[in-house]
Amino acid sequence: MKVLLATDGSPASREAEWFLSRVPFPEPVALTLATVAIVPQLGAMRREFPASVGELLDEYHAHAQALLDADARLFEGIDGEVTTKILTGHAAEALVQFAEQEHVDLTVIGARGSSPSKRFLLGSVSQKVAKHAPRSVLVTRPTGFGKDVDRPLRILICHDGSESSQRAVQQIATIAWGAAVEIVVLSMTAPFLAGEMQTYVKPDSLQDADRRAAEDALAWAVGQLRSATPNVTSELREGARAADEIIDTIEQWGADIVVLGDRGHSRIERFFLGSTSEDVLRNAACSVWIVR
Repeated sequence: MKVLLATDGSPASREAEWFLSRVPFPEPVALTLATVAIVPQLGAMRREFPASVGELLDEYHAHAQALLDADARLFEGIDGEVTTKILTGHAAEALVQFAEQEHVDLTVIGARGSSPSKRFLLGSVSQKVAKHAPRSVLVTRPTGFGKDVDRPLRILICHDGSESSQRAVQQIATIAWGAAVEIVVLSMTAPFLAGEMQTYVKPDSLQDADRRAAEDALAWAVGQLRSATPNVTSELREGARAADEIIDTIEQWGADIVVLGDRGHSRIERFFLGSTSEDVLRNAACSVWIVR
């Protein structure tokens, strides 16, 4: 499995490193620690600058390499190999391009930033990487797990029976989390049908059919996840907006990670997240694992 971990020495990237070092991946990991040093225009014009500027660029690269070397030591003893890479250019574009070129399976990046007005704000780099990375992305936020409190890791998996959410369940099911993890599989039904101009209350027969389909989807997901941990339960909620129900569940249960499919279908701009995935990514008070 190829994993890309973006780091810049910030508290957000330290959180990403700390979490990633504790994920019990099912196979050897080819981990690349990457940081973005300078914009390419500056490097390309290097010959036109005075020697002092060239020396300054060398210092930037030396600092970046020292940062990566220090971070690499955190992963000594990992099942796999660790390499480092200094990228150049716009941070998000450089990370997405590297992930694409190297066929990275999972990109891990810190959420970068907080605000009293919105609990957690998503940094622009994290947001762009999550939207455009070719495969799965884990955006980490601190929840206190393993540091401030002694409790199991809490993973919330969103499953609506779609192929996208099935992939999310199956990816998490391949990891041997063990008994120190609690997983809740969440599914939702909506009481309304959305038309072009207004919404309509679903007839009872359709609501019953939706509920049975959701229950079947939850039963399948719980069965898939039993091999990963014995601590798997399910919850079925009803609400008009899936994102609101997911965020409420995260806050009520105190989830550390929410896992969901990307739900993207548009090719207009590489990959678009579905509206639910993007809302959760922006507003969840925990780490968000988007599976592609």
